[in-house]
Amino acid sequence: MYSQRVRMTIEWHVPTGQVRPMTMALHSLAGDTRGMRGCLGCSVSTDLSNQGTVRYTEDFLTEEDMRERVRDSSFALLITLLEETLEPPRVEFMLAKGTRGLDFAEELRSSTT
Repeated sequence: MYSQRVRMTIEWHVPTGQVRPMTMALHSLAGDTRGMRGCLGCSVSTDLSNQGTVRYTEDFLTEEDMRERVRDSSFALLITLLEETLEPPRVEFMLAKGTRGLDFAEELRSSTT
């Protein structure tokens, strides 16, 4: 069966004073996520020269692996981080059939409740 790698990228613009706590939370989340089935890697990066930009990326082997990740209860921590910023983050899921936004996660999470 053919596998198509998939990626979730989230980019926030946060006040400089919130960059460190945000990245620490994301590093902890990435550590837990790396052990999930199909996870190829997670990364956290910052760019303080660009309004305190924080970028978080998760790569999975298949779309089904990504779907399981989004449905997992640990994804709630990531949702909390999304909601705690002043500006809405840019959320992008690069899937086999195209790119989707936060609606992809909302759709999956609402179907499990």
